[in-house]
Amino acid sequence: MLSKLLTGVLLFAALLAAQPASAHDYHASITDVAYNPRTQSLEVAVKVFMDDLEDALSRQAKSNITYSSSSVAVKEQLSDYLQSTLSFGLEKGKPLKAKLLGSEADADVVWLYVEVPVQQAALTQLYIKNAILTDLFTDQMNIVNVNYKGKTESVLLQPGEVTKKLTF
Repeated sequence: MLSKLLTGVLLFAALLAAQPASAHDYHASITDVAYNPRTQSLEVAVKVFMDDLEDALSRQAKSNITYSSSSVAVKEQLSDYLQSTLSFGLEKGKPLKAKLLGSEADADVVWLYVEVPVQQAALTQLYIKNAILTDLFTDQMNIVNVNYKGKTESVLLQPGEVTKKLTF
């Protein structure tokens, strides 16, 4: 029953996230994570609404930030923001070092690309923290899809519950 409910929520949120959001009434991000056994790293892509991200970066910088993928200052702001809101770990309370590879705008959303070296041939568990925008919106939903060995597990993280553990 809980599985069907979670699947329904995830599908609904995915449909909403695919719609244009000139003035969106919902707050969601989607994070896709894939384990690459060749590089022993997590390849992460985060999709977030541009206006919400700009609000979060502006709050963090205490000045008005406008997204630009070519701005060095914005890249630094993005990296700092992701370090404080998104992490992955093999052990509880021990996040792995992540590196922002880049970002790109696509209409009214921004894609953020992150690499997380795991230095392990196989995963048994993964601690996921996704607090993106949860300090701005009480209705924020962060959907994280983790693809490991051809199987995808999805978790929903929101204010009050920004960390979960997946076991493989």
